[in-house]
Amino acid sequence: MMTVLDMSRIDREITIKAAPEKVWRALTDPAQLSAWFQVSIEGTIAAGGEAWMTTAHPDYKGMRFRVRFVELSPFDRFVWQWHPGAVDPEVDYSKEPMTTVTFTLQPVADGTLLRVAETGFDEISLARRAKVHTDNTQGWTEVLVWLQKYVEAA
Repeated sequence: MMTVLDMSRIDREITIKAAPEKVWRALTDPAQLSAWFQVSIEGTIAAGGEAWMTTAHPDYKGMRFRVRFVELSPFDRFVWQWHPGAVDPEVDYSKEPMTTVTFTLQPVADGTLLRVAETGFDEISLARRAKVHTDNTQGWTEVLVWLQKYVEAA
């Protein structure tokens, strides 16, 4: 059984057979991020910037979400904040807690070790926490494979 502490964060990692610079571009270039993450992007990917993303993935088509870009340290770290899962219509969207997603890139012998940590689930209401944590745990597992396939095929 999962405890509340277990549901405070998600950690995933994957090795991508490409240089950190190539992985970085796939994460931060709007055209590339749109392609593998299956979203359209309205806004600017820059520290302090925000963008609205609309998913094109068949399972979530049309779902919109806001991303606030916190840090872009080329080839090392990319950090954003977002509202995990569908926003509760009963909650003022501007007051809805966000989680923080940190991508860390590390050069390794066969490419780049990409680590993703999503933190802040402990700020999400208990009514929503289990669902968004479960959804994003599965989501990051799938999404990192999308990124790996995209970068390695490019």
